[in-house]
Amino acid sequence: MEIIHLSEINSTNDYAKELAKEGKRNFVVLSDKQNNGKGRWGRVWYSDEGGLYFSMVLDSKIYNPKVINLLVPICIIEVLKNYVDKELGIKFPNDIMVKVNNNYKKLGGILTELIDDYMVIGIGINVNNKIRDEIREIAISLKEITGKEIDKVEILSNFLKIFENYLEKLKNKEIDDYEILKKYKKYSITIGKQVKILLSNNEVVTGKVYDIDFDGVVLGTEEGIEKIPSGICIHVR
Repeated sequence: MEIIHLSEINSTNDYAKELAKEGKRNFVVLSDKQNNGKGRWGRVWYSDEGGLYFSMVLDSKIYNPKVINLLVPICIIEVLKNYVDKELGIKFPNDIMVKVNNNYKKLGGILTELIDDYMVIGIGINVNNKIRDEIREIAISLKEITGKEIDKVEILSNFLKIFENYLEKLKNKEIDDYEILKKYKKYSITIGKQVKILLSNNEVVTGKVYDIDFDGVVLGTEEGIEKIPSGICIHVR
């Protein structure tokens, strides 16, 4: 995959979308720093120097967005396992978490946008960046965990190798979509948990997560079993 490397930009997703509008596909935009990094639902993603921030554009006619949504966090976990000896997991839908002193802290996040015939997948991983005071309770960096600087470009290179290898296997039918789902569920730290999910209309749904599939979480609520496609998920216990 072609990599476009910039020193500083407002948002890798926004830049990638501009190129995608011109017909460009299957490429990566990498930036050392983002001035206006975005999380899900327009939330701020702090993107200080030292972190790994990149966006991929894929053709959604070739790749199933529902499968890619599950595959990306799997590949990030499989890369980061080589750098930390702590438990890593995925908090629904795609937060990358690490267990530190019995608490999970956020190492990375993913923002996927589906537009026309392409998807933009923005990825932020806390590598060597200093975690800001306002999010220190919930976030951590690889440098803080390991006590040393880590090569960001190596992480990106390893991620792309693993990701493209999965894409090739899916294309050649060496693995199927359900093997990806099975692997996602293996890494999930949300299944079996009591959660609150904030929906895009600001409604909050509370219940126990019984399962996850390509269309969201299966939640046991007071009203019965509900399927929740997406949302901001908070683990209650």
